[in-house]
Amino acid sequence: MKPVFKDVLQVGVVVEDLDKTMKTYADKYGVGPWKVYEFNKDTVADMKIDGERQEYAMKLALADIGGVQWELIEPLDEISDYSEFLKEHGEGIHHVALDTESYDEVLEFCDENEIDQLQYGYWGKKFHYDYRKTQDDLKCIVELYGPDEDFEWPEPVEVYPEEDFDKEPVFKDVLQVGVVVEDLDKTMKTYADKYGVGPWKVYEFNKDTVADMKIDGERQEYAMKLALADIGGVQWELIEPLDEISDYSEFLKEHGEGIHHVALDTESYDEVLEFCDKNEIDQLQYGYWGKNFHYDYRKTQDDLKCIVELYGPDEDFEWPEPVEVYPE
Repeated sequence: MKPVFKDVLQVGVVVEDLDKTMKTYADKYGVGPWKVYEFNKDTVADMKIDGERQEYAMKLALADIGGVQWELIEPLDEISDYSEFLKEHGEGIHHVALDTESYDEVLEFCDENEIDQLQYGYWGKKFHYDYRKTQDDLKCIVELYGPDEDFEWPEPVEVYPEEDFDKEPVFKDVLQVGVVVEDLDKTMKTYADKYGVGPWKVYEFNKDTVADMKIDGERQEYAMKLALADIGGVQWELIEPLDEISDYSEFLKEHGEGIHHVALDTESYDEVLEFCDKNEIDQLQYGYWGKNFHYDYRKTQDDLKCIVELYGPDEDFEWPEPVEVYPE
């Protein structure tokens, strides 16, 4: 089956204070420079919420982490879905923008499959941004891009930092988007059978497959089932917690199904551990999979408004055989 989505274009994070968060990304983590824009009735045409005309306003900032655009969004009213997300979930990852073969073709796909519009706008009358109600299927909101052929990025209202930005970034690229789900088998099959995302490799993480498990820096055994596939150059991970112990289980209780973390590439796992120690960025959850792959979640929520996972594969690491592959 031909995949609906070709690649990950953007991760969108809703925040309460854009200026403060943007400066933390830039000054502490070396992510930037940031281009700031204002979206409102004067800059965006044909604004819609739930398919109905509705004016709303937000401020946003854009920067790149490797090949993926990072977006910070501060809602400026109580109308937009960003504002609803903030009320319901607090600050965090609101959506991912996924590349498609054709905006018109994916609109047909959405119409055929009754995937309704959540929020929409026509920025500068040259760029369609189109959020879809994919939460039931994919457990996250997907944004579709529809730039006109002559679209060019407009001048931002602000750039931060203003001077040449040469700070060494802590993060080099986006490696993975991790989504916590209640029913892995059902969700995985929807991704594969309906959207053409796959094949999926399924693994079981527990005390028999993972050494030195920790939560909040303390030894603690936990268990989950996960499935891995690729959307373009980014790995997609579905995680079903199998107990009440892990942070995935806590996330599910607090937020429901959704994007739990992003894994970000670094120059060196050991160097980023030093950075975390120096900046008191504590460990949230950890394990040593197969005794040759460190996965290490950090408490970056206060700074970055999302959980960041760090990878530390040993030199001899090779992907183990999955317990299942879907489709076979």
